[in-house]
Amino acid sequence: MDGAMENMEVCETESIDPSDDACTLDYGDEDSLVAVEGECSEDDDSDEDYNSILKPAFLVEGEPDFDSGPPHDGLEYLRRVRWEAAQIPNVKVAKLEKNKIKEEQSIYMPQIPEIASCPEHLLPLKQWEVAFVADFSELCRALSCYLDPTTKTSGKLQQVFLENVIVEKFNNLKTEEVRMSVGDGSVDYPTLSGIQKMDSVARVSMLRKRISLFESMTTLSRSDCLWLFALCAAIDTPLDADTCASLRGLLRKCASLRAGKSEVDDEVVMLNILATISGRFFGQSER
Repeated sequence: MDGAMENMEVCETESIDPSDDACTLDYGDEDSLVAVEGECSEDDDSDEDYNSILKPAFLVEGEPDFDSGPPHDGLEYLRRVRWEAAQIPNVKVAKLEKNKIKEEQSIYMPQIPEIASCPEHLLPLKQWEVAFVADFSELCRALSCYLDPTTKTSGKLQQVFLENVIVEKFNNLKTEEVRMSVGDGSVDYPTLSGIQKMDSVARVSMLRKRISLFESMTTLSRSDCLWLFALCAAIDTPLDADTCASLRGLLRKCASLRAGKSEVDDEVVMLNILATISGRFFGQSER
């Protein structure tokens, strides 16, 4: 190494030529190079090397005076900071108590209750669910054509289409009420023309709002059921995560209201329809 340093001094005073052998460092054989590299291993870190990277920005002398109360100037403050830093070891090994950590750890996922159960005779038959999902799929495909702005449909065709859907799925609803909903909008029922005026984002937003309102109610009205039915048939798929969460909330609310029933009535039928749409058609059922 001494000879190499001398060669470098000669190269500094004369013109440097890369091809000059005198300016080439000779570290010897490969074993010597390995030995040199081995001298810089991570295991050889010392306090001196550690302190060399912690150079103080301000030089202060003397020991801190803790008995004098709060530091009276910046130098006294720095003395105390340096003193506290000197008491901290370079490496601190913490001993973890796994049992204590497990007890104090917060729950990452919320505890979601299971879907409420109800008497068996209130649940829809499996054959009915299969047939209903197939019919609802056909309805969604047909409705997507009507809602397509490039498709032209007459007002009479819209009225007949809406009447057939509502009368078939909600046969207790009078045809006069359907015509009123299609005509002047005096009854709070969904109309095909009204839904057609919404874009896909507005339909999804309206569905979420309707589900949120329904979750705070204690009963399911026919009007709310018709709105939820129509909006579920009109939204585009695939669904985003927020809409899936809203549909799971709809399924839970329907199951919760159905669990409080003892006999089959019109509300149970509507609850089964919405539960089948959200649970079976949109795949939000846990079973």
